[in-house]
Amino acid sequence: MKVVIRLFGGLKSEKDFPKNEEGDIIFEFSEPFTVCQLIDSLGLNKTPYIVVLNGVIINEFSLPLRDADEVSLFPPIAGGAW
Repeated sequence: MKVVIRLFGGLKSEKDFPKNEEGDIIFEFSEPFTVCQLIDSLGLNKTPYIVVLNGVIINEFSLPLRDADEVSLFPPIAGGAW
């Protein structure tokens, strides 16, 4: 099975993964895999706090991944001044 992973806001994987033409990570797995396991496997330079699975923000990282899922990861967002 394959999922597409998009990293935003300076998130980078410390591991080398195949990428598509847009630069998104293509992650392949053969046994059941959860969102949490995926995040751990990526070896990210920061911990993502916002996870979007197939266009929906999720808070439950124990959800199983399915073939062709799209996962977007965002770092914490803060800043700005009045």
